[in-house]
Amino acid sequence: MVISFEEADREGIIYPHDNALVITLVIANYTTWWVLVDNGSSTDILFWEAFTKMGIDVGKLTLSPTSLKGFSGDTIQLVRAITLPVTAGTRVLTATTMTDFLIVKAPSYYNAILRRPTLNHLRAVTSTYHLKMKFPTDGGVGEARGEQALARECYVQELKKVKKEVCMVAGQDGALPPLPPPVAVTCERDIEVRDDQVQQHAEVNEPL
Repeated sequence: MVISFEEADREGIIYPHDNALVITLVIANYTTWWVLVDNGSSTDILFWEAFTKMGIDVGKLTLSPTSLKGFSGDTIQLVRAITLPVTAGTRVLTATTMTDFLIVKAPSYYNAILRRPTLNHLRAVTSTYHLKMKFPTDGGVGEARGEQALARECYVQELKKVKKEVCMVAGQDGALPPLPPPVAVTCERDIEVRDDQVQQHAEVNEPL
């Protein structure tokens, strides 16, 4: 299967631009906006506020032996992790993979950051010029298109951040700090029937 980018893939993009690739994915059956695609790191990130809005039991979080370089430049040890399904694409041209997310409590306008492990599992090819990600599926080439206006908005908001440290760290005795209680969030839900199965999706579409 050949994956390529053509002139038609430029449609709707305002040029010239240096915008990041910001897409929408389905994470754990939740349609999640503001997902940054970053080819330059080996760690997939799900930010705490987005995680709490998904209503997932915090008891499912585990300790991760993976160190994480914090946004302030410090190396952070012992963050929490969870494995969740990630689906990219629309309709029949979708691909799903299980992603090991590090759950990070840090200020960010993004809900998640998708990086090399998941991109490789999806066999995805990205083009920041076309603001699009393409990947093979059983039905052909699927794609996730970047949202240029949201990418610009995210960039502006990220520049406004003041607090940059990562807060999910262990104490000196190696114990994790207590987690705050989950945030009660009312999400709009819709039922989609596909292949005789009923799937529930809830939107996580509020900026963090």
